[in-house]
This record gives sequence, C-alpha cells and structure tokens, in this order.
Amino acid sequence: MHLTILSVGKIAEPFLKDGIQKYGQRIRRYAALEVVAVPEERIAAEGKKQYIVDKEGQRIREKIPRGSLIIGLDEKGKRFSSQELARSLGKWLEEGRKQIVFVIGGPYGLSEKLKGETHLLLSLSPMTLTHGMTQLFLMEQIYRAFTLLRGEAYHK
Repeated sequence: MHLTILSVGKIAEPFLKDGIQKYGQRIRRYAALEVVAVPEERIAAEGKKQYIVDKEGQRIREKIPRGSLIIGLDEKGKRFSSQELARSLGKWLEEGRKQIVFVIGGPYGLSEKLKGETHLLLSLSPMTLTHGMTQLFLMEQIYRAFTLLRGEAYHK
C-alpha cells in the first residue's frame, strides 16, 4: 500500500516538522509514504475565497494518482474513533487498495468540486486546525491505526 498526504502550503514550525518526520518514519514501517506540499495561492483574500480554493484544488488534483482512494480532510466530515479509522484502513488493505491519498486544504479548506471527488470526507476535529497541525494529527492517527491492526502496544 502506498499512502500520500497532500497538503496545501509548507510547514514552517520546527516542532511540527519534527513530529511529521517522526510519524512519517514510523508509518514507513507499514506502508510506503509520500508527503507532498502544493503551493498555497498567494493572492489577497478579500472577495477571492472561491478563486483561491479552486486554484489550490486544481493543484491538488494534478498530484493525485489515477485510481487512488481519495480522503479529504474537512471539519464537517465524518468523525472516526482511532479504532474506526484502523478498521477502515484494514478494509482498504483487504480490498487491495494500492494508493490512498489524504488531502489537506489551505486556510479556506477544500473546494466543493474537490470534496465531490473524494471517496470520504474525514474530520479530525470540529475545531479549525492549521494545516500543519492537521498533518501531524493525521499522521499520528495513521500510525496508531497500523499499530491497532497489528495488535501492537502503542494504543492504550
């Protein structure tokens, strides 16, 4: 299985970079992982929200391999427990899914068009999180899901 995390914008905070790197290394024990940053649209936001999310959505779509299972992160998406995420990951493995792409939008989220192309909208929290925090929390939960599937002691 190959996992891709597509995120709008670069991570600037060193503590987030360190955590993302740490969980990336852990995840790679179970699956191939690629973390890809697509450029954030640099335009004054006033009255341009739709333009921004559409442009970022185009950049994201260009990076999604054909035939991927696409999971978009959205605060209004479906909330899973850690165990539910592990069960879903296990199901996708059993189905023979070769490519899963997790998509994290920029400050204005994902475009409606991109949301419509996802197989699942996932919420990590009803709170608004920075894309860096979202990426770190997502990677920790993916790692936790793999350890749950394997019956390892990480999850208590």
